[in-house]
Amino acid sequence: MASTTTPTTRAQAGGAPIARAQTLIPQRRPIVIKPFRILVYVIMTLGAIVFVLPFFWMVTTSLQSQGDITRGRMFPSNRILTVTEVTETELQRTLQDLLDSDEFPSYLSAVRGQIESSNRQRALTVDAYLRTQRYGYAEVRIRNEIPGLKNIWPVDKRYVVVGGLAHYVEAWDESNFSRYFFNSVQIAALTIIGQTATSVLAAYAFARIEFPGRNFLFSLFLATIFIPTMVVLIPNRKMVTQFHNFFTTDFPAKQDAWGITDARRAIAEPIYRLIDAAGLENFLGLGDAFTVDGPIVWPWMDNWPALVVPFLASTFSIFLLRQFFMQIPEDLWDAARIDGAGHLRYLFMIVLPISRAAVVTTILFTFIGTWNALEWPILVTFTDRWRPISYGLYAFKTEAGSDLNLLMAGSVITLVPVLVVYLFAQRQFTEGIATTGLKG
Repeated sequence: MASTTTPTTRAQAGGAPIARAQTLIPQRRPIVIKPFRILVYVIMTLGAIVFVLPFFWMVTTSLQSQGDITRGRMFPSNRILTVTEVTETELQRTLQDLLDSDEFPSYLSAVRGQIESSNRQRALTVDAYLRTQRYGYAEVRIRNEIPGLKNIWPVDKRYVVVGGLAHYVEAWDESNFSRYFFNSVQIAALTIIGQTATSVLAAYAFARIEFPGRNFLFSLFLATIFIPTMVVLIPNRKMVTQFHNFFTTDFPAKQDAWGITDARRAIAEPIYRLIDAAGLENFLGLGDAFTVDGPIVWPWMDNWPALVVPFLASTFSIFLLRQFFMQIPEDLWDAARIDGAGHLRYLFMIVLPISRAAVVTTILFTFIGTWNALEWPILVTFTDRWRPISYGLYAFKTEAGSDLNLLMAGSVITLVPVLVVYLFAQRQFTEGIATTGLKG
């Protein structure tokens, strides 16, 4: 190792400098092995493995064939994905015709012997065979149905998917997963928007606005967080049923008595025309609510209000945001008042930008709770029109039976949106949990 020299003395003015070199030998710190730290690392590693293993097993099982699952293999033995573009003409040809003309498709080569030995299968078309072959084969059709773009960029292609990933296509089509998925997206979006708005306003009022009985009301409000969810299911359903009866029976019958029929027609007709022109007559039931053919009817049961309105306020979200708002220095409020800002301006221009991590945390918790809800949707929905993906997975479990690979594929489809939202919000989520309630 190179030595380091430092001048320690110099001659008097006018004389030659005299240097004395001192060699510094760095001392290496001894390695200290702390048994407690090693034990902590081992326990954390084992805990991580325990938490990740079920997800790993779920993904690998969704890619395996029934034979691999029966043999207890950890990884799929067959190919995972092969995609082949096909035409409508090829899909409508019978398998017997393809065998006779020696044009048998390569994506069916693995099951050619099985097809040749079955008279029933040889009589099927390729399209019919793919629809009945549930394990590892699926047909995908990609079409551009976006208004305004389908004429500019027409797309209509068909593909045959072979391999473990075909189970995801089968699971998507097996139990109407597409409808359940987009139902959950709409329900989660409405719940997040409404609950975030009410939570921010209520939390700011409890944290920054002085009014009589504020602490008592907040304590009383906070006590509701200890009430089990199952206890309030029946009361909430009773209230939703009463609102449903009012808006579907009492309110339509009283519109003429209240003298609002002409006003309703004057307001509902232009709104309905605007909704119809935008192609939103089926969006959130707006076409039914603003119909011009009869009185305004707003059903709640088996509709989105029953799934959204009871959850527009959250004790946990209000508590979390209040604790975060209370740590904001009072000097900011004093400076805002000097500039002429009121509570709303101060909230939206100063408090919310500072509290972005806490707001994102409440949004994440709201999304997870809404996405995973099952008991409440079963109580207030009767058809597939507004049932969420959690119910779709439950129904698929009863329909799929022993098809474990398809069931696990459906579980992965249900879980992916939650993982994606968490990955995008991970930084704000960690910051919101770590800093909430800390003064500074």
